Amino acid sequence: MKKLHTEDDIQEMLEQSLRPSWRVGIVYSTFYKEEIKTMVDGAVEKLVQIGMKKENISLHPVTGSYEIPLIGAALAKNKSVDALIGLGIIVEGETHHARLVAENTARGMMDIQTTFALPFANEVLYVDTLKLAQDRLDKGAIAALCVLHSLATLGSLQS
Repeated sequence: MKKLHTEDDIQEMLEQSLRPSWRVGIVYSTFYKEEIKTMVDGAVEKLVQIGMKKENISLHPVTGSYEIPLIGAALAKNKSVDALIGLGIIVEGETHHARLVAENTARGMMDIQTTFALPFANEVLYVDTLKLAQDRLDKGAIAALCVLHSLATLGSLQS
């Protein structure tokens, strides 16, 4: 079996195994609106570019990153999505609150992923400065590749 190493390898594999009926929910924090919009747009563009139907992509804004797992869990429980993408930016401040939010957000998304066997890409950026996040706004597109790859892999395991 060929090991996937590059974005092109993943994209090529997805073009062969993509199911246009897959439904992907993007749950995103509304903090840092401009930056998050770039990440969300990148995820949607990548999903459509690979072959997903735009109507099968749902957007779910939340107040902050900490709420991403809550809405993700509701979507997973209702079986209204086949995969999830979590997008947010958490900037470290003078207290340890940001670290706690980032760690628990990640833990919540992982719990949903393993509980429901539903891919949940975590691109909640935990950074020291907003500039560091701005340098990584391509992570929405990368998250899209990750969840589709996981869906394809899960599909091959079930067949």
